[in-house]
Amino acid sequence: MIFLRLLSFLVGIGIPMALPLVLSDVGTRGMPGWPVLGGLFGMSLISGSFLYIALLASRMRRSMILRILGGLLLMLPMAASLAVLLTRTQEAMLLGGGGLLAASVLMFISFVFPAIPDRRRPMRKRDGQGHALS
Repeated sequence: MIFLRLLSFLVGIGIPMALPLVLSDVGTRGMPGWPVLGGLFGMSLISGSFLYIALLASRMRRSMILRILGGLLLMLPMAASLAVLLTRTQEAMLLGGGGLLAASVLMFISFVFPAIPDRRRPMRKRDGQGHALS
């Protein structure tokens, strides 16, 4: 599980660094502000969902609320990558969307999908002190 948490951390850090490299175009000059702001907000949400999984994965096994929040946060990169795969034709965009979808599904299956919480039986109370060595 530590390797999956490390992978989630690397994906969460890599998205803000790799996305501008994929989307950069020298011919694009002066984009409108609101779409750029919306894109940055969406990128931070997607990156934050992977960082959430990396930081709270160990607690997600015990808490159903954290697991539900993690599942909702991972639905955003899944939906975004599916939208990219369905609408784009550029090879770099398809490769990035496929990688993001694969990482999202892997994190979802590993940390969110095991919906049964760990049930540990309480320890049995000790018997009386009658058998103690004197």
